[in-house]
Amino acid sequence: MDILLHQASVLRLPSSKRASVIVYDGTQDLGLWRPPGPDRELWDAYGDDLRAVLDKEKKRLPNSELPIGGVLRLHPGKLHCDFLLWVATRKPHGQTEPAGAPSLSEVENAARRAIEFVAEHDVVRVAFSALGAGKGEAPASERMGAVVRAVAAYKEACFAAERPTHIEEVIICDPSGENIAKARRLAPKLSKTAYVPFSPPTAAATAPRERAARTVSATGAKTPARRGQPKLRPEDVAAARARAHPYDRTRCYTAGAWLIHPVFGVGQVQLVKPDRMIAVLFENGDDKTLIHDRP
Repeated sequence: MDILLHQASVLRLPSSKRASVIVYDGTQDLGLWRPPGPDRELWDAYGDDLRAVLDKEKKRLPNSELPIGGVLRLHPGKLHCDFLLWVATRKPHGQTEPAGAPSLSEVENAARRAIEFVAEHDVVRVAFSALGAGKGEAPASERMGAVVRAVAAYKEACFAAERPTHIEEVIICDPSGENIAKARRLAPKLSKTAYVPFSPPTAAATAPRERAARTVSATGAKTPARRGQPKLRPEDVAAARARAHPYDRTRCYTAGAWLIHPVFGVGQVQLVKPDRMIAVLFENGDDKTLIHDRP
């Protein structure tokens, strides 16, 4: 499961980054703050029937509220996704001002609950904004970091339990290139399991010379993306399928070793990274970072 930091509004992702689910955090009573504030962009992107959709769902809730951390699956409206996931992170809005923003720990808990929910619904790509926007909010880069921590913790828990993550990619979005850059610098400090490819904001930002996309490993080391990455030979894959052992997080792998992952299939270790991580090239051409040599 990869974590991608992407410069864009989560509500207006390009088709190449279309997510099955968009996660939005709001109030327990599904309330909206229409003036400039945390809910305005959602209302504009979703369409004017958002209020009616929320009112209908609210009537089905016990006491007309979600508990803090509770999630609710909503119709996507005009959003380009399969469904919108509302996560309750704050109390209802007041009469004269919006509800206060949640703390970073509350953001992390909400993101973890959201990722667990979508994993149960066979979602392969999910998109988050920097959750926790609003009155008294923490810096966007720190809120994005809280989402990264939640996703990394979920990923580690899956490996520890030897079960698949089901989700292939988590996109964390913000329209500000500065916020993306800050979050990218924070990423190696947030979790050793976080794998965060950086998405350049625009083609102009990389002029006058072309730059290869870079990835940030758990130690912060930058490595250029490989162009024309070779795929595994079919005959080698067939042979490995017959003799290779299932992937085992406790085993110490070396470069060139073959394994069979329960989700990604046959793969070959391309590189042994620091912090007991390995880069594995799989039969479908995907390059994944896995843990190894863990008790």
